Order: sequence, then structure tokens, then C-alpha cells
Amino acid sequence: MKQVNVFQIGLGNFGRHGFEKFIEMHNHLNRADMEFHGLAERDFEKRQAAEKFAARNNVEIDTFKSVDELYRAASNVEGEVLIYDAGPTATHANHIYRSMNHGFYHVAEKPPSMTRDEHIKERKLAAGDDVVWKADFIERESPVVKQALKELQDVDIESIKVFRQSSMGVQKILDPIERSGVLGGDILDKMTHEIFVLDFLQAAGYEKELELVDAESEYFMPAGNVSDQLMRPEGGKTDSIEQSAPGKTWAAFKAGNVNVELNSSWLGAGKKARKQASRLDFVDHSPIVTESKLANDTAFLNEEARFFVTEGDRKLFGDMLHGRLFDLQTEEEIEVPELMHDQLYRVLRKSVLRAAGRDVGIVSDKDIDVFMNAVFDTLDLVRENSSGFYEELEGANRRVSRLVYEPNAIEDSEAESVTG
Repeated sequence: MKQVNVFQIGLGNFGRHGFEKFIEMHNHLNRADMEFHGLAERDFEKRQAAEKFAARNNVEIDTFKSVDELYRAASNVEGEVLIYDAGPTATHANHIYRSMNHGFYHVAEKPPSMTRDEHIKERKLAAGDDVVWKADFIERESPVVKQALKELQDVDIESIKVFRQSSMGVQKILDPIERSGVLGGDILDKMTHEIFVLDFLQAAGYEKELELVDAESEYFMPAGNVSDQLMRPEGGKTDSIEQSAPGKTWAAFKAGNVNVELNSSWLGAGKKARKQASRLDFVDHSPIVTESKLANDTAFLNEEARFFVTEGDRKLFGDMLHGRLFDLQTEEEIEVPELMHDQLYRVLRKSVLRAAGRDVGIVSDKDIDVFMNAVFDTLDLVRENSSGFYEELEGANRRVSRLVYEPNAIEDSEAESVTG
């Protein structure tokens, strides 16, 4: 069994959780000889906190001020190297190239690439399927998705609809420093999670393919609250639709005779999501969370939904946000498995086992290409179908204004459902 040496880049909010999972694996993972060596983080206090956390768990680690230092250290260890990249999104592509040139395994938060050209270059550099992209595919480890796969075995599917919508874009507008690491707009940040639709197709006996039929962004992202420019996917401002980040999108695909629809949003939940959510009226449960929150002393309507609906021989409603699965025909809840570890732990664990040479179920190169090309096709088409810069800017500002309250007004406000 190969020894796997893990190094981590970045210790932000998501990266901190991954770091804690790796320290746990360092002490308790029996199926692989895994050692967590260290991490690169510019912030001194975060490095210091990581060292203390590791020491409390009887793990000695090295910390580095720069990524260059980390790669030099990783080049001098024996055995396989796995790089866990939880650094800024804009640097993911360069880190993937660097790991491939060193022959390292690489696990990157999503999106791994911000452009189609970056994606193509990454696939050419990757040998076999040694590159594993984590956050894009984390929902494949959802207990709801796992149970749905069992329910969909060898059945006829007519359609699959997926909704992943939140108010992340509003938070980014109101508190750009706190949310500086969240990039891409709704398509690259949200839609890239939904690769599990290929697993649904395979379970039912269909080809894993996605041919884009149509797509439209109902809103693009303004660069600020009442802004005169739009937001770029990599951050910053632009007055060009071709360089702007979508904010609320639907995309329709064909997979053989199966209709697949993906709905993503950075600007709250929409009418389609609410219509689908109403199908759970037979239980006292809403898959859409709606609440007032504060960002940089300004109140806004925070909404979040993560669910899928299948039609055909099995009519299923899977609420991934709350971990619940329903049969829409019998109006009964389907029990989902209770898994020992959370989704992030299981994704990282599979990456370690793969690097150790074990045969584990990870996404194939072909599936990555099929899905990521579908994502980039969607991004290209919504820009092509836009109404023009000024029309999109006006609509985007109007949408944000419906989600934002007056400063410091959260205590006096009650969140109301905002449609659109």
C-alpha cells in the first residue's frame, strides 16, 4: 500500500473544515497509510491556530507562508503526494498545472477552472483520472442522492430538474471582503455541483450525456448595490456582457429522451423553485429556507434551496439541504442512510484512497468532460441570449433592491417570499 503525504493550500472557512477532516484521517484512517504534513497560509494567526489544533490531536505539522515553500517541501517526501487546494478560486488552475507537472494528485475546491480553455488544459495535463475535483462533486456523497440512485435503478425517467439557489450574490455585494473568495457567478459556483445527474442517468440505464437545448440568465450580477457596472466571474467590474457573471440561470438539456433542467442562482429562490416546493404540501416541510440576515450591517433576505425532482416511473423529491427524500406518488417519505461521516470527509477520504492505489468510485475523466463542457456551453449561451448590457444591469439592480432592506433594519423587518 502506497504512503500518501497530504499538503494543504489555504485555510479559509471551507479549508478549515477540510483541514480538520485530514487531521482526523491522519489519526484514524485504517485503509491507507496517510500522513498530513503541512499547509500553506499567508495569515499568521491562521497558521498558528492550525498548529495548535494539530498539536491537540497529537499531530505535528509544518506550516508555510507561501505555496512555493509548500511545493518545495512536497517534492522532498517519499511516496505519493496529494495537494488539497482550498486557496483562492483564481489560483486553482495554476495549482492544478503545478501539481500535474510534479506528478501529484490534486483535490481542488470548485470551480477548478474559470474558463473552458483552462479546463481543456487541465484535462490534457492530467494523467488518467489522478486529478480529483472535490467541491464540484460533493453532492455525489449526499445520503439523499445515494438513496435516490437505488430508487432509480432500471426505471424509465422522463425528466430531472435540479435547483441550487441562494442569496450568495447579495452577500457578496454587501460584504465583498468577507466573500472575496467566492467567485464565478451562479453557474460556475452553483451549477457545477450537479454532476450527480449523470449518475441518475446511468442508474436508470441511459447514456451519460448532456446536449444543451436552451439556457437563459434571468439576471446577471451587478458589481454593487445599485451599481453602474456588472460583476466579473473572477471578481471586479465590467461593462461587457461577454465578461460578466450570471446571477440566476436555468438551462435545459437532452440526454437521449430524458429532459434535464438545471436551475442555479446567486440572487435568491425563484418562481420555478417555489412551484416545485409546493409539491411537498402533503407534509409540513419546506425545502426553501427564507430568513433575514445581516451582511456588513445591512439586512437582506437570505434564501437557500438545494433539491431535485425526477419524473417518470419514479417521481422523487430529494431535499439535499435538509437530507430528506420523498415519493411524490405515494406521498411518503423514503428513509435515507445514516452515514458515519459528512460529505466533505467522504470525498476527501476517497481522494486519499485513490492516491493510495485503492479502487474507489470517483468521477471519470469522460464524465468530467461531459459535465464541465455542458456548464461552459451554458455560460456561453446565456451571454449570447442576453438583452444587452444596460437592460441586464437595470434588471439586476432591481432584483437586488428587492432583496436588500434599509441599513440596520433587520430587527424591524420580517422576511417575505420574493418571487422572480
